[in-house]
Amino acid sequence: MDSAHEKNYKLFSNLIKPAFDITIDSSISNPQYIPDEGSGILISNHRSDLDPFLIMVNSYRPVNWIGARYLWNIPFLNLLFDGIGAIPISKRKKDIHEAIDKAIECLEDGQLVGIFPEGWDYIAQNQFDWSVGKFQTGFARMAFQTGAPIVPIAMLGLKEQRGIQAFSPRIRKFFDYPIELQYIKGRVVYKKIHINVGKPIPCPTDADPDNYKSVKEFAQHVNEVVRQLYEDIPENVVGFDRFEPITAEEGVGKPMPEDEFADDILEAVVMVRRKTKDAGLEYDEELLERLENHHAQLEILRSSEDKNVRRMAAFYIEWLSKIDNAIENGANINEWFQQYLRKPSRGPKQFR
Repeated sequence: MDSAHEKNYKLFSNLIKPAFDITIDSSISNPQYIPDEGSGILISNHRSDLDPFLIMVNSYRPVNWIGARYLWNIPFLNLLFDGIGAIPISKRKKDIHEAIDKAIECLEDGQLVGIFPEGWDYIAQNQFDWSVGKFQTGFARMAFQTGAPIVPIAMLGLKEQRGIQAFSPRIRKFFDYPIELQYIKGRVVYKKIHINVGKPIPCPTDADPDNYKSVKEFAQHVNEVVRQLYEDIPENVVGFDRFEPITAEEGVGKPMPEDEFADDILEAVVMVRRKTKDAGLEYDEELLERLENHHAQLEILRSSEDKNVRRMAAFYIEWLSKIDNAIENGANINEWFQQYLRKPSRGPKQFR
């Protein structure tokens, strides 16, 4: 972020703050934990597209936000994001490397970088009871390489409503949204939000960005801190009214066991679909190993006394079979997937 980006960032923040003050009751705890100078990586859970803007108007120092590349396909938004120094990223290795390199450049220049390491997984799940999902590890590598501290943040949706998506599925497809975001119906609309900022987490002194085990453990530690910030609602904050959990079959109540499998299976479908378009992409071996474990667990759930659990297990095993067939035999999963999307409501809500 250069001086022009910083000027645009502050101007845009001042422009949107009055609108946010009118429409969203927002507050922040411990903004002093965001460093006044020097590098730092802001890490937060991700419930809404408005999350970076809410942090922006509730803090002072400009942040180089890392955002999903598909947002740059939307007219005017691309100009805005480029103007305030945002960094595009996708799940393609080339884009990941470019985004991390740019973020590291900013950190080495003593700037702040902001990232939502859940990615768009929460939004894609379309389940509003999710607190904090698992974190990807790119931010930990950036910290290990630069020595920048982590500033953990939890976005607490104290009063929320369900809104509709800004664009129809057809328009989302035109803008090249990820397939898992093209067909979801709802989105979180904040009415009251609290931003809980935690104490900075120093980078380990013996940090090695090439040590995957250490990187993963550090990312998990940060995830646990953010989870705790999410659960620890400050005493002076009132009006807590989150959604009831959503289940696949009944609408509300106790979450189904599907929560353990949905994100990995959908990620695998997207991976296989991308492979058909780009033969140079490599399969994620860790993901495939997790799918094998999921398959074994689903076979057990297939014998459950609960008919809804049996139905859920059979549904996911069908998806795993299609994925395996596509990987091992080169079968085209796209036609089956598109046919599935045109079917009436069936199976867990995340895939409807």
